[in-house]
Amino acid sequence: MKRVTRASAALLLAGAAATGALTAGTGTAFAAANVTYVNDLVRTYDTGDSAGNWNGCNKGKYEGNVRLDRVLPRDAEEYYYCAPGYFGNGVQRVNLWLRHRA
Repeated sequence: MKRVTRASAALLLAGAAATGALTAGTGTAFAAANVTYVNDLVRTYDTGDSAGNWNGCNKGKYEGNVRLDRVLPRDAEEYYYCAPGYFGNGVQRVNLWLRHRA
């Protein structure tokens, strides 16, 4: 009878330890998933030519992302991107943004 009780207690403790490890692991993953990112305006391209604005922004995006590639370990959620800005007088302004951790 004592063997059964000891075996049951050992299994119960092992189960509790495993549950604690899983909870701790989940908590760590949960904390990492709650990282906040913000977007900062880096530059507005306004040359008077829509295509030139997009080309300039894409060049800036490429150069910025190359710089980020040199940072190890690289956070895949941090990057430069282009988005349309103000449209007026037949010209599309283009904004270069940086998404990064807050």
